[in-house]
Amino acid sequence: MTVTSPIGEVRPEHDRATGSDLVMLHYVRGFAIPIVDVWERLTESATLPTWFGTVVEDSGGEDSGRDLQVALDDDCLQKTVSIRVQHCEAPHRADLQLHNAILEITLHQVGVVTTLEVVRRHLHPSDLPVTGPRLQFYLDRLDAALNDAPLPRFDAYQGLETEYHWVSD
Repeated sequence: MTVTSPIGEVRPEHDRATGSDLVMLHYVRGFAIPIVDVWERLTESATLPTWFGTVVEDSGGEDSGRDLQVALDDDCLQKTVSIRVQHCEAPHRADLQLHNAILEITLHQVGVVTTLEVVRRHLHPSDLPVTGPRLQFYLDRLDAALNDAPLPRFDAYQGLETEYHWVSD
């Protein structure tokens, strides 16, 4: 399989300290699916296994402060990740902390199209070759799950490391 989805855009981190080379990865995807259906697939314990991983622990609730443990078992990662919901405005926004990573998810619907924006914050440029293809892979899995298509395999993303780079200003 050849990966045809758009790669993430590397941008300078807007709240970085002077002299810092931190960057962010920005992804945009569009779906001809209602916003509530995309939100459900992104956030519900029952639908996360269709594209991301199985929720093995959930502190409950839907708002800020919710803690999850999600077991990933795909050909990209086989581990349990800790996710903390730092801020939530269903069905439009979720700010998550995955271990030390900050992930901002925003959804907008205009007509029949729901736009998903995902921003991975505070990345060191040396992390881009690993983080970029991995995020692209999981977004493609979400896309496939939303469209009842076969899930992609991570080996197709292995050659994308060189696409994710940053030349400092």
